[in-house]
Order: sequence, then structure tokens, then C-alpha cells
Amino acid sequence: MNESDLRRTVERIASTLTSLGIRFHLTGGLASSYYGEPRTTRDADFVVRLALGDVRPLVDALCGGFLINEAAVREAIGHGGIFQALDRETMIKADFHVGELIPGELRRSELKELLEGLSVPLVSKEDAILSKLVWIREGSDRSRTDVLGMLLDPTRFDLSFIRARARELGCADILEGLERDASNLRDPEALD
Repeated sequence: MNESDLRRTVERIASTLTSLGIRFHLTGGLASSYYGEPRTTRDADFVVRLALGDVRPLVDALCGGFLINEAAVREAIGHGGIFQALDRETMIKADFHVGELIPGELRRSELKELLEGLSVPLVSKEDAILSKLVWIREGSDRSRTDVLGMLLDPTRFDLSFIRARARELGCADILEGLERDASNLRDPEALD
């Protein structure tokens, strides 16, 4: 996926969600790249707060440029799951995660310049790490690398908040292991 295609897809979705008054932020690989080590990603992940009354306006607004299934949107709302939309122009897939994986994450999102000239609400670094810890617990190896990259990134973040929330989410042991790995990578002589 090239940056121009990604920009067009993210801009169109963000504009649609904003115009409909739907609360959202970007997360996933785009957030991991922003807060850690840049990497390629095959899709754009959005966390959205949706009600059943949002379904028809959202589907109507997106269906001209995206392949989207209304029944899948309704089911995702009913179960707090995921639905997808495929950009007909760029062929980039957008995953919409209905509801917050980390309680309060949408309140803590921040407007960031994701790509040059493209500012969108982005999951906070702390919540990006926490959500990746949950995905690791569910079996995602890619998320392990993402968390390590974010822990190694020198940008400041609230590690005490992450540790407390990781305990609540049942991911404290995963975080502790990744913190050790990050420490060893920062100081390889400590391994001798």
C-alpha cells in the first residue's frame, strides 16, 4: 500500500465519520508506526462508537466508494465486534472495531498529524500499547514487535498508567516480559 492511497482512504473515512458525528480514532498498525518503529500495514484500523441509529447513515455515506455490508455492521454493534469496508478505489481495507477495547480510550485520543498534512484522532500511546498487549494475549505475534517498538521509542508516555491497566486487563506478565526485552535491547551489555 502506498502513502497516497492510504491518505485517500483514511481521509475519506475520517471525513465521513466526522460529518456523521461518530466518535472515532485510528489505532492498529498505523498507531504502532506513529509511536514506535515504522512498518507496513495492510489496512487502516478505526475504533468507533456506534449505535444502531448510525448504521443506515454510515452505510449510505460509504457505499458509493466502499464495499460495506450493513448486516455485518449491525452484528458488530450487537456483539462489540469488527466490521470491514473495502475502498473500491485504493483496495485498502478498513477495520472498524465497535466499542473500546481499553475503557476510556476514545476520551484519551489525540489529534495527530499521521501523514504530512493529514491530522486525525489517534489512539494515545498508552492505549495503543495496552490494546496490543490484549492482542498478544489473544495470540498476535505482530503485536509483540509493535509493543517493543513503542517501548523503545523515546517519546514520553505514562508507564505507571500502562502497568496499572495491564494488571486490570490480565496482561501484566506480558508487559513485564516486554519491558525486560526492551531494557536488554537498550543495554545489550547487560546480557553478558
